[in-house]
Amino acid sequence: MTDPQPAKKSYFFGKGYKDLWNTVKGAWQRNTESIDKYKDNIASSKGVDRNELFIFKWILNSLAIIAVLICGSAITLILSAINIAILLVFMTVIYIGFTVAWIIDRVYLLQKKIFTACDECKGKSLIPVYICPNCEEKHTKLTPGVYGILNRTCNCGEKLPTAFFNGRHRLTAICPHCWSEGRTTYLNSRGSAPICIPVVGGRSVGKTAFITAFSKDFIEKVAPAKSWEVEFYNKTKSCMFEEIKNDYRTGNTRMTERPQDINKPSSISFSFFVKGNEFKPERLVHIYDIAGEVFTDNNENEVQNQYGYCQGIALIIDPFSIPSVRYKFESNLTPEDVAGIGKADINGIINSFLNKLKEVTGLTDGMKIPVPLAVIISKADSAGLFNELGESAVSTFMANNPEKYDNKMDVQDYLCRKFLVDNGMENFLNTINIKFKNNRFFVCSAIGHTRNKGAYQPKGIMEPMEWLFRNADSKMATSWKDTDFTKHPFALKSIEMQGD
Repeated sequence: MTDPQPAKKSYFFGKGYKDLWNTVKGAWQRNTESIDKYKDNIASSKGVDRNELFIFKWILNSLAIIAVLICGSAITLILSAINIAILLVFMTVIYIGFTVAWIIDRVYLLQKKIFTACDECKGKSLIPVYICPNCEEKHTKLTPGVYGILNRTCNCGEKLPTAFFNGRHRLTAICPHCWSEGRTTYLNSRGSAPICIPVVGGRSVGKTAFITAFSKDFIEKVAPAKSWEVEFYNKTKSCMFEEIKNDYRTGNTRMTERPQDINKPSSISFSFFVKGNEFKPERLVHIYDIAGEVFTDNNENEVQNQYGYCQGIALIIDPFSIPSVRYKFESNLTPEDVAGIGKADINGIINSFLNKLKEVTGLTDGMKIPVPLAVIISKADSAGLFNELGESAVSTFMANNPEKYDNKMDVQDYLCRKFLVDNGMENFLNTINIKFKNNRFFVCSAIGHTRNKGAYQPKGIMEPMEWLFRNADSKMATSWKDTDFTKHPFALKSIEMQGD
């Protein structure tokens, strides 16, 4: 451990060294003092005693000096070696002890995929900064080490646990990245395993409505049905859920705010814990939302580090922002739906997003992105788009091709891809296939009808999130099985689609 900590080092790595040095040094000093004493005896008898007596004293003291030099040094050397050996044995045991404890702690964190993700700066840390409950001193590396194996003594005298298995996660923690920049952001990770899903897309594509529909139905329908308990990350997230419930009830689709204060994050998260018998440790879900214009213009207030550690990405696209789709269906849209059509070019959105991923992750152009991507065609309730991509279209397609297709989600994936190719979005589809190793296409309607016309009636919201959650977490994969997904959808080449 190189960084000095506001704590007392273990005896064997602090005072132990000094005590050992002082003991050895003192033994040799006593030998030197004895030799000096015998030398003084010789000098004091010279010229005072008779020659015979002086010679006798000289011989006697000289022999004493020789004895000290030979026997005394040998004894001192042996005793010093024994002292050093004993201390080294204890130090070795301590070293082995804290090394084993450190390895167990680190392996557990990595195996259980435990880390902290700051909802403000989006920084990731394996060990956050922990605060002493007594003096509020900040400990940057509260792990087994030279300051203690299982516990560390703060300079104030407070005992602090140093590992997950004796309660370190119960201490108050702050984000190390915010702290290094002069801010204090309190974390509430509690030793949980995060599931981080950014929901991205251009302006007015329906991201916030999607998050509203998912959050409300997951917390109030999916979780209770599976005997999962949900707890909000903090009071802010609890208040956020009250707003979500109100929007769900009224059919509201408020725009995600673009923060004017550069010190405020551009991306916000709705965060909650999921607890159940199968989740040890509990899961901490972060669903990220960001204003579409900020996302498209690349002018966020903070680096979007969540793209570097997220386990899945939901990309929302507005089908009516595609010129041919708008031309075909615009006459069937309500004025409110027309006003809410996303203006950003879909190809521009994916290119902008890929640039962000390169900046954050360092991926080169030739590398495929391993993070699962769910591409979600939104607003399918408008103009009867479900007739082309929804459940009835899937059932009809399967009935006409019973020998080829037997999975509904695979067929929906195929129909969505074909829809995009048929409407001039082949380049977009090819970019997705080339850049993302694991991708699926979905169709949904977050509100289920024109906005502000009553409570949400979402369709197709849970399927993409279930797929992302199952890819993100092995326990989710075995516990959340409401939908049948094959391992790989048959993502046919665009030329094959055109030939259908």
